[in-house]
Amino acid sequence: MKWLQRYELFIEQQNQFLPQSQIEIKSPIKYNPKNLVGEICIGMLLLNNNFLDDLLDRGLKARYSENSQVFLSDLKTMLINKNRLQLGKFDGDICVEDDDTSKLTNLFDDLDFVIETDWQILIDARITARNICDKILQDDKLTPDMIKCVYWVGLTDDKTFPEDLVIELESGNQLNIVLNKSISSQKTVSFNTFGDEVLGVDLDGLYKEEYSSKWDKLVQNWVKIIYENANKNIQIHIEKFLDPQRVDSLSYFEYFDIKHKDIRFKNIGEHIKEFDKNILTLSDLMNEIWKHKESCFIDPQRVQKDWIEKKIFILNSKILEHLFTESLLKNYPNQITKQDDGYKKLDGDIKMRMMKIIVEKMGCLERTLYLFSNKGNTMDFVPSRDLFRKTYDDFEVLIDYHVKMVLNPNDEDDNNFKIKLILNMDSKKLLDLIISINFTGGELSSRLSSKFKFIPVPDFNFVLTNKMRGEIYED
Repeated sequence: MKWLQRYELFIEQQNQFLPQSQIEIKSPIKYNPKNLVGEICIGMLLLNNNFLDDLLDRGLKARYSENSQVFLSDLKTMLINKNRLQLGKFDGDICVEDDDTSKLTNLFDDLDFVIETDWQILIDARITARNICDKILQDDKLTPDMIKCVYWVGLTDDKTFPEDLVIELESGNQLNIVLNKSISSQKTVSFNTFGDEVLGVDLDGLYKEEYSSKWDKLVQNWVKIIYENANKNIQIHIEKFLDPQRVDSLSYFEYFDIKHKDIRFKNIGEHIKEFDKNILTLSDLMNEIWKHKESCFIDPQRVQKDWIEKKIFILNSKILEHLFTESLLKNYPNQITKQDDGYKKLDGDIKMRMMKIIVEKMGCLERTLYLFSNKGNTMDFVPSRDLFRKTYDDFEVLIDYHVKMVLNPNDEDDNNFKIKLILNMDSKKLLDLIISINFTGGELSSRLSSKFKFIPVPDFNFVLTNKMRGEIYED
């Protein structure tokens, strides 16, 4: 055994005498193969509207039913052969043909596709392709004779290139398509990331000085409400972690460090039969109790109401709303103007910061994107960043983050701290952006997250397209 070397040492020594080309290992391609069939079929249908008609409508399904690999082989041939459907890659912001088709071999070989059970993929592809043809040009219908080629770029695993297909028109223009995405899809980031963009160094005070006692009060109310209203068997479990008499002296960060008091369970915790789970920390126990409110409390609705009211008052109002107000008034005293409707109009540096957040979270790149969702029934036009740069003064940003001390019992998300941004263009509303801030990883945890939800106006695509065309015409 003493002659055996660690594998890492072997590789390290091997590097000293093997040519680099022999030892270089390419990272595996990250791709969901289930998307491949649908995306390639959509690409072919854009070039030939009748591509799947024989299969779907004229009874030729039998040819592929016994062996779906025949169908996959046909798709692979279409993509590899030098036809108008091509494997693509990006050269800067322009999509070009990718000659390295060898990467497709394993992708098709490993694909788990059975035409009998995955029949709906083909039906959805045809519906999506027809909707793309109807919607993407907005004032005209896209026809195969307008298309020079279609690039499939689904293998690109990079947020810089989110496209699935790129249509190159005979005019030379490229239409960049993202499938199964919409502008209204929620996007979540850490609150620290968002807070740093808006508050800067003031974010460092979130858990310090005047806010520290408020965080302590929040966690004390959390533990007290749960313990005092829990069934007796649940109270006994809580007492294994914490003496109820010292709840009023509990601090926020101490709460997350409290573990089971019995040394027998100091490593993996005690198995709590009510939750069929090993639990080591008090915070995990409290979150499990909250998940199982119906069985842990006699009156779960009243418990939830009591807690949410406390959270709205302490977290939303006394901590987050106060932090944003103090920071914005201190750093941008002459750049925020209150409107008659309660919103505040942003100018100067704070407008620029909020515009940057809107543009980035909308997914704007240096090229225009077309997002299709719901089988292509919904299309969202995402303009390039250049449009916002050129027409920056035509945009107006309004903000409102005032906490309403009203509990919504039917919508838990509505009880989170919310920042509402309105983006106007040429004095007309273009979209709302709702930023919802709450704990992540449990009802009360050590981390906050920010969820972004865009609500565009009904004619969002139309007005932005006209704006873009107007700028092109002026140039």
